[in-house]
Amino acid sequence: QLRRLSEALRGLRWMPLAEASVSAMLQAHLRLSLRERCAGRFESCVMERQLDWIDASVLPWVSAALESGADQWRARDLLTAASAPLKQWRARLRFFFMQSLAGMRIAELFDILVDFPDSTPALDDLHACLHHTHQHADIVQGLGEALEKRLLKPGAETHQILEVYIGMIRALRRLDPSGLTLDAVSERVRAYLKLRPDTVKQIVTTLTDPDSSDLLEPVGGGAAAEVVQEAAADGDMAPDPDESRGDEAAMLKWEPEPVTADGASSGGAAARRAPDVLAILVQIYGSKATFVNEFRKMLSEKLLASASHDTEKEVRNLELLKKRFGDAALSACEVMLTDVAESRRISRSIQQHFGGVSGGGEGATLIDATVVSRLCWPSLPTDTFTLPAGVKKEMARFEKQFAHIKAPRKLVWKPSLGTVTLDVTFPDGSVGDVQCKPLQATILLRFGAQQRWALADLASELGIATDVVRKNLSIWLNRGFISEVRDAGGGAVFEAATSLGAGDESRHDAGEDEDGDAVASLAEEQRIAEMKVYEQYVIGMLTNLESLPVQRIHNMLKMFVPASGGDRGYDCSEQELQRFLMHMVEEAKLEHSAGQYRIAGRH
Repeated sequence: QLRRLSEALRGLRWMPLAEASVSAMLQAHLRLSLRERCAGRFESCVMERQLDWIDASVLPWVSAALESGADQWRARDLLTAASAPLKQWRARLRFFFMQSLAGMRIAELFDILVDFPDSTPALDDLHACLHHTHQHADIVQGLGEALEKRLLKPGAETHQILEVYIGMIRALRRLDPSGLTLDAVSERVRAYLKLRPDTVKQIVTTLTDPDSSDLLEPVGGGAAAEVVQEAAADGDMAPDPDESRGDEAAMLKWEPEPVTADGASSGGAAARRAPDVLAILVQIYGSKATFVNEFRKMLSEKLLASASHDTEKEVRNLELLKKRFGDAALSACEVMLTDVAESRRISRSIQQHFGGVSGGGEGATLIDATVVSRLCWPSLPTDTFTLPAGVKKEMARFEKQFAHIKAPRKLVWKPSLGTVTLDVTFPDGSVGDVQCKPLQATILLRFGAQQRWALADLASELGIATDVVRKNLSIWLNRGFISEVRDAGGGAVFEAATSLGAGDESRHDAGEDEDGDAVASLAEEQRIAEMKVYEQYVIGMLTNLESLPVQRIHNMLKMFVPASGGDRGYDCSEQELQRFLMHMVEEAKLEHSAGQYRIAGRH
């Protein structure tokens, strides 16, 4: 019937009119077949198999329908003996199929990126299709919309966004080795991550995770990773990594940026030449100093929170990062680890002098101190409170022996830092190895001396504010060691429990959350205090130039306060500077209007 219909159409010379209908029918059939066989299946390549199916099944049908001669229906050499019109039909069908496959994979690209590297075959199919269809603009638009809709949301955790972004870097580098597609798509992801305050901390946490060490490997699995370079300043030429390492063979193969890169972001060229994921992540902020500072803070927290002085893991992480950020950038961190090792040796020496801790007698040493070098450690809190008399006696004894060993150095105690291990005894039982902060331990010891305390009296006894006392009481309230009652006037009174309490898990979690908020607030206050040194620089700039945006102030501080010798110089991020400037606005030192900062009262 198909042959008779074909001969009738040719006899009436209507075949040119039928070709449009045949083409539309074939395209609809190919589209339906593509969805049924390939949609959502990323684990295997489908393009070559489907193209072979077109040659083996679809093209003979087209030949029988549109050309005369029934023998072509079963001819094995159809492709070699095909007429020019049939070859055109073949090219049209293959192009339409690749265009449809690319469109389907672009619509599924977000899921492909999430499943990468398991979805590598689907990505390779899309890569092969793009050589013929050039649908890169569709990728940028479609993937960008998917990212905005499904990822860049307030409800998404920062570490989840980073995981997808890291997968996207690797996948799009495989899809488009030039890096142009990655640069165009990732611009909005970088801008969004830059606005999140915990991005740097999450990146550093990921880098120091043993399961994520592959982030430090080159994207293409090529040469060994290099030290991360600083981003070029505005208007400067970004350094070429091949030239930096003196690779003449690679320099001879240099090619200029593609013409389509002209509209890319200002940091795009550096990001495209970045050899690995870490270097691309650094481009979010443009400076490795931001990451080094965050690692220094995290290292400080871990070292001060550890009672065992075990630094094996921290040393491994430091050596790993030194290969990427350089020895000079992490020299302060190396001093911090040396301080901890030296503190362990000094503490053991002093403990041996006083007879050790194993005897448990009156002469036993209760203190194991971490002695830090002030210039190399981050700014530490200076909060003070009244310590128990026994603890002050032990601290004085330790300090005297330290001065004898390390003269002329002397100790300046930070009583709010560190960890205390207590054994808490009740009439009906005891709880051993209870770890807490020094202030929390001091509060509990006060209840050992006096069973009942009013909140105001306890705060006065410790020499701190009542709200600080209440926050630090929460751990003992949640554990049931202390209970809250009301006096005759309705005031808050706390008394020690007479039996071992069970504590409420939900209240325990709430207390930890409140404590975490307090720590975050304290860290922010410390950072602002560290940046006070730049206040006069900012005032001087605005005195001479009247008003400046935060970007100009940030660039000028990097210029006027460079790193030199042991001084780190200005190493803050633009977001940290903006928070500091807004703090100056709250103190009525500056005014902020239309994105410009000026000295308060000057118009």
